[in-house]
Amino acid sequence: MATVKPFRRQRWRAPRRPPPANFLRPRRPWFAWLGRHFGFLALIALVIGATAFAHRPWHELGAPRPVVAASIRVIDGDTLRAAGERIRLSGIDAPELSQTCRDAHGREWQCGRAAKARLVDLVSRGSVACSARGRDRYGRTLAICSAGDIADLGEALVRDGYAVDYRRYTSDYLAAEDEARAARRGIWQGDFERPEDWRRRHPRS
Repeated sequence: MATVKPFRRQRWRAPRRPPPANFLRPRRPWFAWLGRHFGFLALIALVIGATAFAHRPWHELGAPRPVVAASIRVIDGDTLRAAGERIRLSGIDAPELSQTCRDAHGREWQCGRAAKARLVDLVSRGSVACSARGRDRYGRTLAICSAGDIADLGEALVRDGYAVDYRRYTSDYLAAEDEARAARRGIWQGDFERPEDWRRRHPRS
């Protein structure tokens, strides 16, 4: 027996006509496009901001992070190695290992090696703890480090006359530098070239 489907009345719709050739669609306002793509734009802005933050100079970074310094090895007058990580003492600049200076009598002496020996002596005072400030262009961790009862190894080196305040980045150790100069300690006993200038003249040393 055949099934009879109930009759449904169809609504009459006028056939769509194609728009004329000179028809122009109304333009949506620019903020409508922004609204539809806001999530995508926000993601791009977040990625750009995170990348910019990661490449900010060390002195513009926020709170320091601790650096574990169980076994310390002194590389030169302002650089340490701890657990395979190179740590550059922040805010100071010590003579390079092969750099020489002149004493009060004009005699040449190995001020770069003397700076390293002084840092070795300071590190041996007790356990070393470092607080990172960022990284330099060579990938080294920039940090302020203490050893035993010495709160700041960098400040101690500058005050003893075995490093200078790194004026390109900071002025935190200018007072310690003035004290060393007045007392004619270390490199201040005679003539010397600032390490930054010396490196510029000896790029491969």
